[in-house]
Amino acid sequence: MDKRATKLAQIIVDHSVKVKKGDNVVLTSSDFTGQDLITECYRLCLEKGANVYLDIFGTNFEIGRADFSDLYKLFISTASKKQLTTQPEIMKKIVDWGDKFIRITSIHNPNFLDPVDKKKLSLWQNTFYPLFNELVKKDWLLTYFPTEGTAANAGMSLEDFTDYYYNASIVDYAKMDKEIKPLQDIMDKGKTVSIIAEGTNLKFSIAGRLSAGVGSGKRNIPDGECYIAPIEDTAEGYITFFNPQIDRGTEVDGIYLEFSKGKVVNYKASKNKAHLDAVFSAHAGNKRLGEFGIGMNHNIQQYIKQIIYDEKIAGTIHLALGKSHFHKRGGGDNKGTIHWDMIKDLRHKGSIVMIDDVEIIKDGKVLV
Repeated sequence: MDKRATKLAQIIVDHSVKVKKGDNVVLTSSDFTGQDLITECYRLCLEKGANVYLDIFGTNFEIGRADFSDLYKLFISTASKKQLTTQPEIMKKIVDWGDKFIRITSIHNPNFLDPVDKKKLSLWQNTFYPLFNELVKKDWLLTYFPTEGTAANAGMSLEDFTDYYYNASIVDYAKMDKEIKPLQDIMDKGKTVSIIAEGTNLKFSIAGRLSAGVGSGKRNIPDGECYIAPIEDTAEGYITFFNPQIDRGTEVDGIYLEFSKGKVVNYKASKNKAHLDAVFSAHAGNKRLGEFGIGMNHNIQQYIKQIIYDEKIAGTIHLALGKSHFHKRGGGDNKGTIHWDMIKDLRHKGSIVMIDDVEIIKDGKVLV
């Protein structure tokens, strides 16, 4: 047993979802890659007197959070229209039963959805996401456990990537909250966000919205961000993402987005533009912003093409296309079939983010 798994399980059970006696906990995992972490979460939940349902594949499978030995790809490729538009009744019961959801997933092939028909994928997501939206209204925690595939994708050995994972995840989240609080206060009172960087000149309103950041380690581990939902019809300008962006296992390079009245009106990509075509044709809300976030985790420095890490890098921002979160803090009104976080690295001279007349980031350094 890796002692770090015990430490992380304690954070998840005690801090993230705060399991207590009598809770109905759904412990869902894509497989047994992270068995030490699964076992320790299971043990701690039982010791606290919770009712625990071990959900292997389950909700993670339906959402497409992992490759599942290519079974998810097989499902999307083979299923009929009727099968792709039928919600699994068992999933409805699990989501209804659970009070708390601990979601541990492992991706072995980061590009597992590349060959999948994107129209069929969107059809299934339109079917399942209303149910998933009920799940995320409850207490939940998502973490991606390292695999050989994700380690290779990050340019590391599995041992090094596992060290990277635990170093990014086992942090003092109370201390992190104190660092985030001043930024959250500024975002809460702010009206206009301006982003200027290479290939980027973008503005949008956040007036009247509340940001989320304090309470880190409650939804994602690793964590460390402060985010807010832009007013849906206000984005004006353009942004270029020079790093590859990943959406559900598909890598899209060289993304350029141009906004008018909050909507993407022009876009380009140097690789896999067809994926953008499919995303934007799937739902009108996918052309609007659902989130603007600022990375605040100083233990994460390297861009590794895995959103749960990359969006937390101190000195980066991210903008999500598609549906907003539903919570009062960080939430908005945008609907969509996706929530695709795109990461913009601002650790370059001349990069500036302002909220009204306050510089928030300059040359990749958070100033508050």
